[in-house]
Amino acid sequence: MPRKGKLDIWTLAGICLAISVVPLHELAAKQSASAAAASPELLQVKIQRLTIDPSSNQPVVFLTDLQEERALLIWIGPCEANAMNAEMEGTKHPRPQTHDLLQGIIQKMKGKIQKIVITHSKDGIYYANLVLEREGKVIEIDARPSDSMVLALKAKAPVFVVRKMFQEMSVPLEEGRGAEAQYGITAQELTSSLAQSFSFKSTRGVLVSDVRAGSPAEKDGLQRGDIIAEIGGEATPDLKALKAAMDKMKGPVKAKVFRKGEFLSLTFHGR
Repeated sequence: MPRKGKLDIWTLAGICLAISVVPLHELAAKQSASAAAASPELLQVKIQRLTIDPSSNQPVVFLTDLQEERALLIWIGPCEANAMNAEMEGTKHPRPQTHDLLQGIIQKMKGKIQKIVITHSKDGIYYANLVLEREGKVIEIDARPSDSMVLALKAKAPVFVVRKMFQEMSVPLEEGRGAEAQYGITAQELTSSLAQSFSFKSTRGVLVSDVRAGSPAEKDGLQRGDIIAEIGGEATPDLKALKAAMDKMKGPVKAKVFRKGEFLSLTFHGR
């Protein structure tokens, strides 16, 4: 009989979430049985970028295969987008946010986030499992993909998608056709909500949503979250202006970039 007045935190979590616990001996059997099947059934993906859908003004996450050839797009809420963006940018809050709290509870209870799996889609809604490991048991928690991805970023845990669903629902990514893509950046229009999130007092600029590793852009010091305001003394208020400025780059040019509350001067060396 349970003791009165004391409720285990994992029991409490079970009241709110659907949890499936697999004993260790069953886990070993499942692992050995599914070792060969795991690869064909699941595809590891990465959170490539977070952007804003201009048609709905809603945040959308690009989940790409490791080769960045195709992307599964998942629309999420603004609160989860802010949490995800803060994690991608390395922003630390003075007090724990909701996802910090959940991660802290998992760690205090000696649990570990093993991975997340985006399992299926129904009526335009994606579903995911947050897979934890604790005391030799695997715990699968039904969770929203947005919350799961924030926790995966925090724990540096891998993200998987059911391979068949990814093949059917992903879209091909445009390979570096523009000068900015060849330079190594993915850029997007700066909406008023994005400008506010980055403490930028204007929408006349272009947000760098991703910088490709090893690219000229990375070598020039550009970072994800930078706002490019000028290139070569000319303003870059939108993507059209950015593309035009990048197309004209033949050698080193000075650029004005806004980062974490201040303007910086960087030198772009082109493609």
